[in-house]
Amino acid sequence: MKNVIVLSFMAILATSCNTQHRDYTKNLKTAQKLFQLHEVEDYEAQYELMSDDLVSESSLYGSGSMNKDQFMANVKGYHTAFDNLKYTPEVWLPGTDTLGQPDGSVRTYGVWTGTQVQTQKEVNLKGYWYFNFDEEGKIVGQGDYFDFGGMLDAVYPKNLVFASVQAKDGKLDNLLEVLNSENGLPKTRSFEGCMSLEMTINKDTNTVWIVSNWGTNDQYLAYLNWRQTEDNIIETMVPLLEGGTEGLKIAHSNTGFKSF
Repeated sequence: MKNVIVLSFMAILATSCNTQHRDYTKNLKTAQKLFQLHEVEDYEAQYELMSDDLVSESSLYGSGSMNKDQFMANVKGYHTAFDNLKYTPEVWLPGTDTLGQPDGSVRTYGVWTGTQVQTQKEVNLKGYWYFNFDEEGKIVGQGDYFDFGGMLDAVYPKNLVFASVQAKDGKLDNLLEVLNSENGLPKTRSFEGCMSLEMTINKDTNTVWIVSNWGTNDQYLAYLNWRQTEDNIIETMVPLLEGGTEGLKIAHSNTGFKSF
C-alpha cells in the first residue's frame, strides 16, 4: 500500500511539473515581440507592451530598481547608441513561482549583437533576461543580467579627463587624506555624468594621477564649475601642493578617443 501511495504522489508531481501555465504561450509571444521591436527601434510599440506598474532590475553595477519611464529611457538610449541590433536566443524558458509552479513568466538566454554608432565597434553580448506579466498580459516585471561594465568598456566612446596632483615633500599622506575623504574623489564619482574614476600614486614624485570618464564633456565642465565656485576642496589642497595651484594640472575637453 505504501508503494502505491508513493508512486501515486510521484505521478501527480510529474504531471504538475509537465503542465504549462495557461498564459505562457501568449506571454512568450509578447516577450519575443518586445525583442523584435527593439531590433527595429520601435520605441512606441515597446512602450505599449509595458505595464504602468513595471519594476525593472538593471545589470548596471550598484543600480536599484527602475520604473517604466526609467526603463524606457534606457531603451531609447540603446536605440540611439546602436545600429543593427539583433537578438539570437539560445533558449526560451517558462518561469515558475517560489514553489516551482509555472506562473506564465518568460526567461531567455541569448546573444545581442550590433554596432556602436560612435565607435563602430561590434558588440557581442551574452545575457539572461526575464519577464513577468500582469493579468492583462503586459510586462510588469523585468530584469537583465549581463556584463554591462564590460560592454561599456569594450564598445562605447569615452570622455576621459586626466589630472595630476603633486604634493609637497612630506605632504603626500595629507593630500591622500583629502582626496579619499567623503567630499573628495567619492563625491566626484557620485556627481552626475561621472561614469568611472580611478586613482594611482607615484611616491617617487609625490604625484597622484586621476583618470575619470564622463558621459559628456559638458557634465564634466558642470562638475568643474561646482568645484571651483561652490566647493572648498581645491582651497584645502592648495597648501599641500608643490607650487600651490601649479601642483594641480587637468587635461580635459579631450577628443578622438580610440582603443586598440
